[in-house]
Amino acid sequence: MIKTLIEGTILGLTTGTACLVTCTPIYLPYLISEDRNLGKGILAVLEISAGRFIAYLAFGAVAGYTGAQIASVNRELFTSIAYILLSAYLVLSAIRTNRKVKHCHVPKLSRFTKNGFILGILTGINFCPSFLIALSKAVDLGGAISGMLLFLGFFAGTSVFLIPLAFIGQISKVNKMKIIAQYASILVAIWFTFAGIKGLVHFAEHHKLESQPARLVEAFNPKVPLAVIASDPNSVYFSNLRDSLRKYTPNEVHYFPYSSAVLDSLKRFDDIVLVIDLTVAGNEFDNYDYFLVEPDYNLSRMLKFMKFYTFKTRNHLHWEFIEKEK
Repeated sequence: MIKTLIEGTILGLTTGTACLVTCTPIYLPYLISEDRNLGKGILAVLEISAGRFIAYLAFGAVAGYTGAQIASVNRELFTSIAYILLSAYLVLSAIRTNRKVKHCHVPKLSRFTKNGFILGILTGINFCPSFLIALSKAVDLGGAISGMLLFLGFFAGTSVFLIPLAFIGQISKVNKMKIIAQYASILVAIWFTFAGIKGLVHFAEHHKLESQPARLVEAFNPKVPLAVIASDPNSVYFSNLRDSLRKYTPNEVHYFPYSSAVLDSLKRFDDIVLVIDLTVAGNEFDNYDYFLVEPDYNLSRMLKFMKFYTFKTRNHLHWEFIEKEK
């Protein structure tokens, strides 16, 4: 157990700078937005740290207990929601401090932002690179206790980098800095809102794609014809490719010189797999299964690959044959 705690601490110390880069734009406007002497600054950092502490222990326990990583798409959903909640927190905090400066009534809804505990929780569940490394390590260890101990050490190691923020917060004594900090909170909130919405949209698109039934695509399916589409300058190579493809399929292998009318030629096929000259490829072929081929790509290697592999996809197959080394 001591070994796990030490490993977490070392991990926190070695990745703490990344945590500082990620969280400073969030914590600094919050700490500067209202008057705080050194004692209150340290207290605010401790409140934030307490929130991070709870979040880290919870995730460490779950990761260690389940013994499996959270799927990347679910991480994106979780992080996106956290971003939006964090944005709401920052906006409400800016409203509270602005009203306080003007001696106005502070709405009950925004009063909870006086305590940095919730801010710490929201940043503690942010799937930044350092957090993901710790999460993966907790998964490898297995066991809720081991996961909690690892994240306890990770918390201790990363907290070292947050202590200076309590001293930096002393510039809140400059009135103009408080105003700047309030506006900075709004700007940071706008950015996190945008990132959160973008993440939710990506999650929805991915979920929609996952809900579609998977299909198998074969280059040499005896029930599906092939078509080669090539530019005039590369016609010799792709004509040879067409002749080679004919040796592997009982179907007709069609050849179409690339032109604006090529899509009309393809409409007569209920299903077809395309082999397209990379130099003429465009998004007009996105609704077809296709292989993009770089002119002069090794024919033997490509045909062997196409014959050997079957592709499973929920959308259309888009594959490239490109020489990595010139």
